[in-house]
Amino acid sequence: MANWVDEITLIKELPPAERVDKDGFENKPEEISRTVFCNKKPAGYNEYFKSQQTGKVVEGKIDVHRADYEGEDTAELNGRRFFVLKTYDIDDDTIELTLTDLRHKSEKSGV
Repeated sequence: MANWVDEITLIKELPPAERVDKDGFENKPEEISRTVFCNKKPAGYNEYFKSQQTGKVVEGKIDVHRADYEGEDTAELNGRRFFVLKTYDIDDDTIELTLTDLRHKSEKSGV
């Protein structure tokens, strides 16, 4: 049974108001973050090794309340940032986030 005692920070990037600064350098996107309650789950043995074959290792799974998740593709857990590789609807109230190393963010494809 889920206890909802863990916390995860969900991070959304918004494009900057101006693409470049006064010196012509590209502005970084603005980050908006929210910390929500979650349930940490380990990646299953089978899924972990199958994901290694694709080069996108599943590092963990997190259940969050559907109302708390707004499509963020970056998450921070225990001081480390992850890319949300895929989502899975558990039930009407819960969604599972599969996390992988942040370097896969630019690839944006599922396992």
